[in-house]
Amino acid sequence: MTRPPRTSLYLGLAAAALVGLVALSFVLGPSAEERFDDRPAPPCPEGFVDAIGEGARVREGLAALPEGAALLAALRVEVRWCFGVVDVPVVADGRVLVMDRRAPRAEQIARAGHLLLHVTEGLPLPETIGAGADCDALVARAIEREAEAHVLEARLRRALELPPDRYEFEPALWAAPEADRVALVARYLREHPDGAPNVDALASGYRQRCETERRAAAAR
Repeated sequence: MTRPPRTSLYLGLAAAALVGLVALSFVLGPSAEERFDDRPAPPCPEGFVDAIGEGARVREGLAALPEGAALLAALRVEVRWCFGVVDVPVVADGRVLVMDRRAPRAEQIARAGHLLLHVTEGLPLPETIGAGADCDALVARAIEREAEAHVLEARLRRALELPPDRYEFEPALWAAPEADRVALVARYLREHPDGAPNVDALASGYRQRCETERRAAAAR
C-alpha cells in the first residue's frame, strides 16, 4: 500500500478539522455576538424622555474607561436611555435606564455603570418568585448584587475624579482592603434597610416584593 504525499495528508486533516468545526458550530448554536437581542426595549416611564443623544454621550463616557468599555461589550440586549427627574436612577423593565437629567455627566456615567451591571449580570431579584421561594436567601443575594454594583460605581466615580461624597460609605470603602469592599457595602445596605442618602430602601423593598409575590404564587 502506498502512502499519500505529506501535503495531501495535511490537506485532508485540515478539511476534517474544518468539517468538525462546522458541525460543532451547529451543536453550540450561534455565537454570543449573534445572540444579541436587538429588539427595542420597553418605552420610557411617564415623565421621562427617550434622549438618544444624551444616552450616546453617556455611553461614550463609559467606553473611555476600561471597566465601562467591558460593561458595554458584555451587553446582550438593547437598552433604552430615559432622562427625567429622579433622585436615585434605576433599571426599569429589565433594560430601561431611568436617569437623572439634572446630574452632571460624570455622575451619570458612573451611575450608568452601576445600572448596566444589573442588566448584564441579572437583576438583584429573580423575575419570577414562586410559592416555595426562600425570601431570606433571595434578599441576601439581592443585597450582595447591589453591593457589587455600588462598589463598581464607586470605582467609576474615582476614575472620573469625582469626590467620594455621594454615598456615606465611600470614605470607608477606600480605606478598606479591596477584598473587603463588597462586604462593607453589603453590611451598610443591611444596616439601612429603609434607605440612606442617595440609596433607596433596598433591603426592605426587596423583602416586601419577595414576600408579596410568594404569597400570590401560593394563592394561585
